[in-house]
Amino acid sequence: MIFEQQVKLHYNNLADSEKIMLQFILKNKEKVINSSIVELGELLLSSKSSVLRLAKKLGFQGFAEMKYMLKESLQQTQFEPEDLVGKVKYDISRTFHICEQTNMTSLLTAMKDARLVFLFATGFSQNNFLKEFSKDLLVSGRSNILISGETNLALSDSLITNDDLIIIAGLSGETPGLREIIPILKLNNVPIAAITQIGKNYLQDNAQYNLYFESAKISNNSGMDLQIMIGLNVTLNILLMKYHEFVLYDE
Repeated sequence: MIFEQQVKLHYNNLADSEKIMLQFILKNKEKVINSSIVELGELLLSSKSSVLRLAKKLGFQGFAEMKYMLKESLQQTQFEPEDLVGKVKYDISRTFHICEQTNMTSLLTAMKDARLVFLFATGFSQNNFLKEFSKDLLVSGRSNILISGETNLALSDSLITNDDLIIIAGLSGETPGLREIIPILKLNNVPIAAITQIGKNYLQDNAQYNLYFESAKISNNSGMDLQIMIGLNVTLNILLMKYHEFVLYDE
């Protein structure tokens, strides 16, 4: 397992930011080996030069060699037991790191100034988290409307104006229904805030405000992957606390 050996050998020589990058790489091997150096830089909220510098500090000649060794490591360890609790812990810490690097001021201002805040989720788990977020927003004095289901969103699009804000929570940001609804919202100049898994996607590309979370997959004997969505809950709670602080201090 050359990749893991290289990590152990050079880990103490890495900067804190490089250690965080390395944690992402180790937890997302398959995603990394299918990414270019530019794409990996975007996933890490960094640059290709930072990725190349990390590869060399780990003792590899460049990104291509690091990715090759990572692929070899993945093939050797894909049948080993996973640290599932560790995955949850990583998703939480990684999501906190992403949020700490995100300036939310413009989104918080839009939330405060909007006539109404509409909330929409692209999946069942996302919708459950948004229900709690909606309730807590009301406690903070921010009126909002939770829209459940793409059909209801389509029916509501004529009610949402450019004086409002819609916050859409998803996973991939590529749900087919979004490609029908987003153009209508944009045509009406409705401000859109997207909360998705880290990485480029359709929803992110068409939103004025973007927040992210980390979400790992867990395989099981049924052949269906279980998606860990606790990162979304973390992001929503951070946004809620930031909004509460923003309103208090602004007043």
